[in-house]
Amino acid sequence: MTEDVLHIIQHYRHDLMNRLQLVSGYLSMGKVEKAEDKLNEAIAYYEEERKLMQLHAPSLMLWILEFEQNYRSYSISYFIEVTSTTSNHPINDQWIVSKCNQIMHVLQNHLNSDCMYEVEIRIIDNIKRDQWDIVYAIQGKIPNMAVDVWQSSLGNIQIERFNDRLQFVFSLTRE
Repeated sequence: MTEDVLHIIQHYRHDLMNRLQLVSGYLSMGKVEKAEDKLNEAIAYYEEERKLMQLHAPSLMLWILEFEQNYRSYSISYFIEVTSTTSNHPINDQWIVSKCNQIMHVLQNHLNSDCMYEVEIRIIDNIKRDQWDIVYAIQGKIPNMAVDVWQSSLGNIQIERFNDRLQFVFSLTRE
């Protein structure tokens, strides 16, 4: 367990240093506008991370932090759309991780492991319906398979296809 945590911290530090070195490199070349862009990207990334931490979802946060180590052909980005009342509504992050793992299992069985794919996860605080909506999208070279093939393995997850993008949507009633 301790080695796992250390590995995550090392990866996290490496990522942070890469972001800072990019900014520093652009500044040293006099490319202030590019440096500002990279700095703003880093700030936006860590702002999303702050929102993820505020969900009090340790299993989900760990799953996201380890994602690119566990799935080498995939990159991940995530966005948390919350309200000021979100902290009053705990989220069952283990259930979400279970669904995400289920989706990844199906994807790995049907996608080309030699291609790179971009995964985007949106966690939306849907106050009107008293639930959390999770939108899990993947983009890349998606085989031209009917949605029914994907659906048969995933049950009650709604699936939509947009050319080279698949979108999986599922909801979780608030606790």
